[in-house]
Amino acid sequence: MLTTRLMLAGLGAAALTAGAALTAPQADAATPSATVAALATPAKPAKHYHFELITKSNASPYWLAVRDGADAAAKKFGVTVNFEAPASGLDLAGQIAMVNNAVTAGTDGIILAAQNPQALLKPVKSALAHRIPVVTVDSGLSPNIADCFLATSNVGAASALAKYTAEHLMNRKGQYAIVDFNHTASTGIARPKGFMLGMKSYSAIKRMGPIQYSQNSVSKGLRIATTMLTQYPHLDVIFGANDRAALGPAEAVQRAHAKVKVVGFDADLGEIAYVKSGIIQASILQSPYDMGYYAVVAMLDKLAGKTLPKRINTPYFLLTPKNLSSAKATAAIRQYAPNYKPGS
Repeated sequence: MLTTRLMLAGLGAAALTAGAALTAPQADAATPSATVAALATPAKPAKHYHFELITKSNASPYWLAVRDGADAAAKKFGVTVNFEAPASGLDLAGQIAMVNNAVTAGTDGIILAAQNPQALLKPVKSALAHRIPVVTVDSGLSPNIADCFLATSNVGAASALAKYTAEHLMNRKGQYAIVDFNHTASTGIARPKGFMLGMKSYSAIKRMGPIQYSQNSVSKGLRIATTMLTQYPHLDVIFGANDRAALGPAEAVQRAHAKVKVVGFDADLGEIAYVKSGIIQASILQSPYDMGYYAVVAMLDKLAGKTLPKRINTPYFLLTPKNLSSAKATAAIRQYAPNYKPGS
């Protein structure tokens, strides 16, 4: 498993962003961004460092993939990474306490996926004041006070997904709805924004109703989407803003035998099954393993006195039923599920 993951970390942006209609990551804001190629390859440090990896939750394959990447880098460079996360992505107080505890314990560095871009500012400021480097992954801070932020361009990727959806799945006309996972995380804000931005180019496409929030619950997403199917009988597409937010709508469409197409973000083996069946017609696959791996690399570069890019855009891949069997799709899926075998 570790060998497979290390091979995937070496694939880089060129291998993972060459999906259908997507060729390169885009920046979410005016802040200059780089790719992982901008990071130096660190030497094994003389000191044995201990880092804290604190993600939004421990309940998603996505965050476990981030952990796998960090663990691989830790093994390669001779450091220790302690993984800690709330059981729920809604436990903001718990995550804040974890960061504060890491500062009090005197960790050598914190790798953080922030549940809320403003609420985590105070504990991160405390870490920086104690000269503890902070690298954020996936979900950053506003403003970005971390030493480095590694993430998918969520606005850019969601916008590209919307354009693919409009052109290839909707024939430039029809109706869509959005199921988000929450409205406080930076990713929960950016992805619907990007998707709606991409759809603005198509005057004959209309969003139905307000954005609905599943709170990372598949069962709640199922109930929301079931209501949507009844409320909007001419609905063509539901966009799920993360893996949990896409699974509920996919199950609702399957149960109702509806012709509605689901598009989303991320993947687990359940989502891959829906792609195979054609219920999920497109999904943006990020590089969670790379985020964890290169966060450790960035941390070691920082501790070695190197200047880090403020923002690093990690690669993404647009998975569809048509490219599911390709080698690039397999590499992208294995960022989430290292033992995935095409055709299984």
